[in-house]
Amino acid sequence: MKLYLLIALLIAGLVSAQKEVSDLEVKYIYSTAKDTTNVKERISEIMVLDFNSNASLYYSEAFIERRKAIESQLAIAKSSGQMADIDARKMAKPKIDYSVYRDHNKTSVTSRIGKDLYTFEGIAPKWETNYRDEKTIIGYNCKKATTLFNKRLYTAWYAKEIPISEGPYRFKDLPGLILEIQDSNEYDKFVAVSIEKKKMEISPLQKGIEVSRSEYLKKREEFKNDPFPGKSMDLNRHNELEIMKRKFNNTLER
Repeated sequence: MKLYLLIALLIAGLVSAQKEVSDLEVKYIYSTAKDTTNVKERISEIMVLDFNSNASLYYSEAFIERRKAIESQLAIAKSSGQMADIDARKMAKPKIDYSVYRDHNKTSVTSRIGKDLYTFEGIAPKWETNYRDEKTIIGYNCKKATTLFNKRLYTAWYAKEIPISEGPYRFKDLPGLILEIQDSNEYDKFVAVSIEKKKMEISPLQKGIEVSRSEYLKKREEFKNDPFPGKSMDLNRHNELEIMKRKFNNTLER
């Protein structure tokens, strides 16, 4: 009896030590207006969501391509015994540098403020799903849902055919995969462009200093007001900073 129990515990330990691997991968076009006074001037990025029913990882495709390119150059340099010749100008340059990792019901955002990375936990939004509206997105019949997220109203379209509570960024917890979502002002929009079966490891891409969401927002505001603490700032530089703050005023976390 003790032997059977020991074997069962060993098996359980092996299973728990196994890394999460995705069942599906969704690619989204994320479009954002950095300046809310000029929504026509936008940047866009291909974002990737790798997920299964237990975990997910959301990140910029350009970010991971850049990381792989650097790792490849370092591996070549190590095998040849020479210095790595890394030309960042020839590599993909991500416009979005944050990543979002979900482990069961815990969702963590890792984002950069200046030279430092910070990680905070975010709760899933609460949804209103009492709508009859439907639309088709990349071949999937989708239903409408809305939520008030960080003081903005968002409309999402989710596919019950894929019954996993997933979506881009922190937009999760619907009875199906979110394939499209945007806020009422069209400052931010996520649209799925492909879904495929793909086995990718699901683990945090980056590890930041752990803070609460409110602490993260406070540190970001401090950086915006004084990006070089301890250093004097002349009037011209101060005016440039104020212009930048007014121009780049749109973020998902507010």
